[in-house]
Amino acid sequence: MKMLNKITVWASIFLLPGFIAAIALSMGPTDVTIFSAINNRSATTAAILLLRLQRVSMAFIVGAALATSGCIFQALLKNPLAEPYTLGVSSGAALGATVAIIFTMQWISAFAFCGGLFTVIVIYVIAKKIQFNTTAIILAGISMSFVLSSSVLLLFAFSKPDAIHKALMWLSGDLSMARFEYLQPLGWGILILIVTALLFHRQLDIISFGTRFAAIHGIGFWQISILFWIASLATSITVAAAGIIGFIGLIIPHAVRLLKTEHFLLIPLSAIAGGTMLVIADTIGRTIVMPYEIPCGIITGFCGGIFFLILLLKQKDSI
Repeated sequence: MKMLNKITVWASIFLLPGFIAAIALSMGPTDVTIFSAINNRSATTAAILLLRLQRVSMAFIVGAALATSGCIFQALLKNPLAEPYTLGVSSGAALGATVAIIFTMQWISAFAFCGGLFTVIVIYVIAKKIQFNTTAIILAGISMSFVLSSSVLLLFAFSKPDAIHKALMWLSGDLSMARFEYLQPLGWGILILIVTALLFHRQLDIISFGTRFAAIHGIGFWQISILFWIASLATSITVAAAGIIGFIGLIIPHAVRLLKTEHFLLIPLSAIAGGTMLVIADTIGRTIVMPYEIPCGIITGFCGGIFFLILLLKQKDSI
């Protein structure tokens, strides 16, 4: 019976994302669904499904990357409330994207990636000097976030309303610009980072018990550095591709950690759950007030905040 229950659980974990993706592909302003496409194989139907498919694929890749990054940061910083944006990567990317939107209206993703990467480099230099003291790293990230966010607001003060609106839409997490030509390099890049992180699952298990415990068991600075860069690059890439999408990197690994603690399972489970969650959020955002769209970052903010409050209330005795 126990074996049957385990098989059922694991089958559900891997089949549920496919089922949700099928529902997402069947929802939109038109009546085209996967089942209707079987009977009506017109070019228009195929084009509509392809547009939805690239949106669903983008959402899954970005959600998987954010959840994996959050999982790594929570282990490295030994803080269950750590997330991909803890180190100020989102604020750096936001500044880069805002500069691109206001001054050029081009190369927004490239500017965002450079902004996020610059922030990561600054935090890494600080972390290296303080020997990865987790409290100091978090405080440095918060300080960087304040400085960079204030820089964005300063640019808004001298910008035109249409540029500000476009920047705010990007900052809210927007997947409407998903295109297949971007999905392939994005998908391969994120997959390589997730697989590399999975190779360090034993190190993450040990690091999560504390810096001194990790040092005793032979975890060196270079291993921590690699994991730091894996999580940071995954965050920078996803923010550059889709804007700032909150709570996925915080809630998903935190919730999955209640089921499994070994990172060999925690990393892939977080990736699957994160991708699935963002597909659901994006589907809600593009269908709840059709023909208008709500950026998925707003949906994840609402859902994540409510979920986290419920989780806090249920675990109030253990906090």
